[in-house]
Amino acid sequence: QSGIADYKGKMVKHGSGYLRQALMNVVETMMIHAPVFYDFYHKKRDEGKPHRVALSHLARKLVRLIYKLETSHSRFDLINSK
Repeated sequence: QSGIADYKGKMVKHGSGYLRQALMNVVETMMIHAPVFYDFYHKKRDEGKPHRVALSHLARKLVRLIYKLETSHSRFDLINSK
């Protein structure tokens, strides 16, 4: 803990670095085209998270969304997403 920042730990890097970098690139693009991702990113930035940390949170959200869509056999509606 330092000032107002409260650190819980480092990013776990057990997985593929190439996949992690690809996810970071995808979420940066999705922020431009999907308002729900843009809002989530800025919510994390307003909480005081650095850019890369906010992107990693967004990448995790994207992975959870993809998993949910695949397991429920549904489609993502970009227009009506909340």
